[in-house]
Amino acid sequence: MEAQSLILVVDDQPRSQMALSSLLEPEGYRLAFASSGPEALAQMRLIAPDLILLDVMMPDMDGFEVCERIRADPAFATIPVVMVTALDDQESLLRGIRSGADDFVTKPFNRTELRARIRTITRLNRFRTLLDEQRIVNSERAQFLWAIERSEDGYMLLDHNGCPLDGNVQAWRYLGFDERPQAGPHAPFIETIQRLYQCEPAESWASWPAPVKQVRYLVRPEGQYAALWLQVDLLDLPEGMPGSRLVHMRDVTLKINLQRHTWTFHSFVSHKLRTPLTSLLGGMWLIHQRLDQLDPEMAMLVTTAYGGVQQLKQVVDDIFRYLDAPLMLNHGLGIPLTELPNIVMPLGQAVGGVKLHLVTDLGNGGAVLRMSRSTVELLLTELLENAHKFHPHKQPQVEILLQRQHDRLIIRVTDDGVNLSPSQLRSIWQPYHQIDEDFTGQVPGVGLGLPTINQICLSVGGRCRIHNRPDGPGIAVELELPLDVDPEAATLLPR
Repeated sequence: MEAQSLILVVDDQPRSQMALSSLLEPEGYRLAFASSGPEALAQMRLIAPDLILLDVMMPDMDGFEVCERIRADPAFATIPVVMVTALDDQESLLRGIRSGADDFVTKPFNRTELRARIRTITRLNRFRTLLDEQRIVNSERAQFLWAIERSEDGYMLLDHNGCPLDGNVQAWRYLGFDERPQAGPHAPFIETIQRLYQCEPAESWASWPAPVKQVRYLVRPEGQYAALWLQVDLLDLPEGMPGSRLVHMRDVTLKINLQRHTWTFHSFVSHKLRTPLTSLLGGMWLIHQRLDQLDPEMAMLVTTAYGGVQQLKQVVDDIFRYLDAPLMLNHGLGIPLTELPNIVMPLGQAVGGVKLHLVTDLGNGGAVLRMSRSTVELLLTELLENAHKFHPHKQPQVEILLQRQHDRLIIRVTDDGVNLSPSQLRSIWQPYHQIDEDFTGQVPGVGLGLPTINQICLSVGGRCRIHNRPDGPGIAVELELPLDVDPEAATLLPR
């Protein structure tokens, strides 16, 4: 190892540099040269040598001063320095020691002795460097373990039989211990948690410890203790590390409760808004059916009021559809790609005024879109309604492309309506952004349709894109959605 060391030779005499070069290069050392103290200090910042052979007698800045500056710089203070000097008096040796030199070689030097000294110093320097690096690693590891030990999350190391080897205090508490127990053996992790918790969803735990796409939860119902929800993640460890797997347990009780309260609030507000709104809309519809019995002025007021109530209902529906978008994902449910054409075609008739053309390129082989039928219908209906809403004559021609690309599904909806400006394209996915930028009320809705689509796509690991048609008026909206290429891994929706 020492033969690969880089040695900086500092000497103002070219003859001395050549002598040291002929001595050390055959040994395999890499050499760099400096002819003065300032040049040596500058070189060190560029090459970081493993050893410095430093001549004492040099003009302007002698070897003693150079050594003192090296030792004063934390970046170079530990580099070994061997002084090469013609001075052999005791005062010069003491000054060299005070300046920080590690060893001395007196000119004229013995070639065999100098090679032996350099070999020993470079070897020791290598060992010291390795020890320093190990101390740094140990220090960093100690800091990491200190943080893990005080983490609110539980970390448990399992052996190849699935039994706990070690874990932080929080992990042992989740397994029913008040503090870290004595060294094993311990019961298998899966047996312990099945005794303490409900494992949800059951189908994801049935394959433990095999990886699954669903999130695994441990649930302790409210009773003697407060309710507790733990999200469990399992990580395989690299070869050569103690243990086989690392279990990460995270308390998500607050998140689950907040989600539940949000759902309850949405349901309550939805009921309180929609019930009187439905009654109002029904009453206005009955009056609107008798317009011929009203005088012209009253008929105009009724028509305006009826249109306003319809628009209000659409706004309320849009808002709750946007708020409920995360709840519509139905993880664990899916539909095979072969069923998508049967879902798409009826939507054109349901929207009305849309001439629909379907193009499919779904290939062969089983693949499942992990999204419920109702969610797919929502996405496509929203896009078709937008095409109808913004078409100048309310009679758009729409092409829907269904194309499989490996483990992704591309759904591209292209209409022949209007083009959008660059600023509109940039802001189109923002909630409450409307194409009707002046808020004239001429365009119904509140600008939540496309943001709802974007939110759903992002939640399942997909993405949305939109651009103007290059060959004429209209826009193209492209949804890229992940596929499950293993049809047995998904639960298919009943027909």
